[in-house]
Amino acid sequence: MVGSFAITNINWKRIIIFLLLALIPNYLIMQVQLVGPVDDLVGIGTAIDLVIILPLAIYFLGFKKRVPLLVLFAFIFWGMLLANWIIPREADGYLTYFNYSVIILEAGIICLELFLFLAILKRLPLLLENYKKEKNHHYHFLISLSAAAERAFSFKNEKLNKFRLVIRFLVTDIAAIYYSLFSWRQKAPVLANGHTFTFHKDGGYQGIIFMLVHAMILEVVAVHILVAQFSHVAAWILTIFDVYALLFIIADYQAIRLSSIVLDEKGIHFQKGVRQYGFIKWGQISEIRKNDKSPKEAAKDRESISLALHGIEQEPIPYVLQLNEPVEIHQLFGFKKSIKSIYVKLDQPHLFNERINDYLEKRDY
Repeated sequence: MVGSFAITNINWKRIIIFLLLALIPNYLIMQVQLVGPVDDLVGIGTAIDLVIILPLAIYFLGFKKRVPLLVLFAFIFWGMLLANWIIPREADGYLTYFNYSVIILEAGIICLELFLFLAILKRLPLLLENYKKEKNHHYHFLISLSAAAERAFSFKNEKLNKFRLVIRFLVTDIAAIYYSLFSWRQKAPVLANGHTFTFHKDGGYQGIIFMLVHAMILEVVAVHILVAQFSHVAAWILTIFDVYALLFIIADYQAIRLSSIVLDEKGIHFQKGVRQYGFIKWGQISEIRKNDKSPKEAAKDRESISLALHGIEQEPIPYVLQLNEPVEIHQLFGFKKSIKSIYVKLDQPHLFNERINDYLEKRDY
């Protein structure tokens, strides 16, 4: 729930090191009692390690790019579950305070979203009216809904406008609900004027999604049963987050399936699941050329995005669009990013290359 949260953004080596440094010593002290019997004071040290220090270390040092703050809250919650598992009863005198604090924190986040959702309901007629207007100017759901929300929640008081970042969070939530539950009868748009390109059919991405959904369903059941042995409240809170994550994975794939890349006389319109969306004018593109970087090298390019999906093995990305000026695009939960290039791997790469060059030759600056 940040910049773009992608698998390539995770620094696995650092995270594994942090986990080993935090879990192994605390497990040996708490469960094996390597240094002797433990008490409440030793238990609070382990709780601080797992609920505070470990989540902060992973959040700030475990990713190549900054991720949303809500990810930190998720790590804190998992740290609380680890603490409840590792700390034995004879040393958990202070653990209750950590449990209640984390539950209150998570409940506060949920209440804030509910409050903002009610605020959206109040302005829902205006939001729907704006959305109907915006979808006539855009091809994709997310950019239409985001533009409508910006207009519906525009305030005369500039201080109130600062809270529109939170509205963009809710726009992503609404999109996740729409795509996961209400988009199954929808079809990708067919244009009379312009060209559309998909990027999810060629490769093993569909298999990855199937495995993720299967694994998440098993996790929801297994983790709920495991955590319920310690706390029914924590088990249900965790289950809610797991179900949300499952819906988000399904929504992202549905959005990819229904949101083709569109080329028209104005430029390139794209939406990559619910993760990224934007518009590039033809005048902002200098060229399309063959890409000589590996997927790992492309992922390290911080002034770029990748319109590519991979299976278990990452395939080469054939083309890169080079921009002649920085362009701002939207990422997960409305965060913005300035880019100078776009790596592209589509189902019809050579045809895409031809169409791009045709438009670039005809463009009117």
